[in-house]
Amino acid sequence: MDDTSKETTALHVVENAIDSAGTLEKWQSIASLEYTKTTRLFLENGQIESETTQRHHYVFRPKKSIKIAWVIQRDSFLVVHNDSISRKFKNDSLIEQGATVKSTVNSAMYVLGMPFKLLDQGTILTYEGLKTISATDTVHTIKATYEPRKHSNHSTKDVWWYHFDKNNGTFLSSMVYHEPTYALIENEFMTKEGGLTFPRRRKSYRCNKFGEKQFLRGEFHYEDYSITFLNEENFAKRQ
Repeated sequence: MDDTSKETTALHVVENAIDSAGTLEKWQSIASLEYTKTTRLFLENGQIESETTQRHHYVFRPKKSIKIAWVIQRDSFLVVHNDSISRKFKNDSLIEQGATVKSTVNSAMYVLGMPFKLLDQGTILTYEGLKTISATDTVHTIKATYEPRKHSNHSTKDVWWYHFDKNNGTFLSSMVYHEPTYALIENEFMTKEGGLTFPRRRKSYRCNKFGEKQFLRGEFHYEDYSITFLNEENFAKRQ
């Protein structure tokens, strides 16, 4: 990013990050997306609190249809979401529906869709300058705030800070304030699927307000991606 050519702004940084991760046109042309996500959560003493493997299946166009399925011990769970319903089932019985289930789906898509989803309607972006986060990484820091009471596509009012490599716009890490705690999430490995960048492995640390790590809270593994586009002839399914 050549900061001498024009004033650095939040939008400038995000647009550069999107160019690094693919293109907005390609992101908006996704017809369907599937992947497997394994989440492992840890207690402060290092013991495993829980481990869950989910299969996510999103159909965005022409009509939205989202399913997230997983099994815990002998119980099967399924989340179903579209433009009119948001429901959660346990062993085929409805156990929850409405705003909470919708928020779960929005949160999953929020994580997967970075940095593209920073351009979602209603997102308030603020440029907070350069920051050194390691011996080798200097990043542009973007603050993102949300107003779920005003915008139905916002799942929470959590405050996020995003870190993008100063030189090439790569999305490196983020920090979130989910009252009353802070978390630092690092992208350890990313993958290219259909010309777009998606997470492969991420780690989340409980941290203080300065981003200083306290303990490992979670590991997230993403695999078995399958992606199709509208106008498939114009976009390679794999790159």
